[in-house]
Amino acid sequence: MGHNEKKAYLEEIRLRYRKARNSLKAKILDEFCAVCNYHRKHAIRLLGASFRRIKPKTRKRGSRSTYGNPIIIGPLVKIWLATNQMCSKKLKAALPLWLPFY
Repeated sequence: MGHNEKKAYLEEIRLRYRKARNSLKAKILDEFCAVCNYHRKHAIRLLGASFRRIKPKTRKRGSRSTYGNPIIIGPLVKIWLATNQMCSKKLKAALPLWLPFY
């Protein structure tokens, strides 16, 4: 069974699963797992996906990152690698010491 067929079958079963009572849901779930060769927990998540609300992805608010500029990133990465990949707090303290030698 191909990906498109599984997707179409999922939509049909999802409608049946949504309208069914709990006793019938177990049978529908067993049938779906046997046909599509999915694990039971994965099938439950797929069939219940229409019940959950999916939040649209929102863009990050605020100004653009200062460090997105390649002019700043290049030397910063070189110094970071020279300091054996120091953590950010220590790197911030070490930058004044390393910059004269860069």
